[in-house]
Amino acid sequence: MLCWNMRKPKDRKELGELFSGIAGSYDRLNHLLSFNLDRRWRRRLTELADSKPGALVLDLCTGTGDVALSIARRGAEQVIGVDLSDQMLKLCRAKLKQQGLESRVFLLKADALNLPFKDEVFDVVTLGFGLRNLLERERAVSEMVRVMKKGGRALVLEFSLPKVQPFRQLYRWYLRWGIPFFGGALSRSREAYHYLYASILEFSQLDVLKLFEAAGLSELFHLRLNLGIVSIYQGQKEGNGTLLPHRS
Repeated sequence: MLCWNMRKPKDRKELGELFSGIAGSYDRLNHLLSFNLDRRWRRRLTELADSKPGALVLDLCTGTGDVALSIARRGAEQVIGVDLSDQMLKLCRAKLKQQGLESRVFLLKADALNLPFKDEVFDVVTLGFGLRNLLERERAVSEMVRVMKKGGRALVLEFSLPKVQPFRQLYRWYLRWGIPFFGGALSRSREAYHYLYASILEFSQLDVLKLFEAAGLSELFHLRLNLGIVSIYQGQKEGNGTLLPHRS
């Protein structure tokens, strides 16, 4: 369901351009429109990633790098952040310099559906608020699994819809009217925030854990945050590794 006849980006290039157009206001509006909850959501993802010292972590659709930087600060030896948007990566590089993490976080413009890495390289692969934007989600999860070491973990943070009424209806109203109005006005890109609403509704029909299972992941785990506004999905690649999912 797409509101106001809003169409999805037709390809990955157009999607990258859509996000580059709002890059300058991206962080500020994320905090504002989520009532600052987005900081907690990303922090929870980072806690669940629980990257041990010496771990090699891949952060897909890294955007301005909040997840990648947070994981690096928690002790990962190296984090590679991948994104299609030049403007998002430019902002992330500025953060790296400001926080002194340039030697710990490496950024790469690349396609999450065709990752330029060998098989079984990373201990943890994270994807925050990006899976719903990828046009071929099964392929995206398959790529995540391909580049993970045996015993490694995949973690996806995404928007979802609350199950509890009347909060569910109130949240849908906010998605349809509040976010496009305020986000569009402040970013000067109504198209991007109409797309946000449409993409969340469409993505809510997807069973992410079934995608994980089909890609060969086990130890599946689904955590709802803030009454289900967002969800974290986790799975482990079978093998001899010792990285187990955290449920605390």
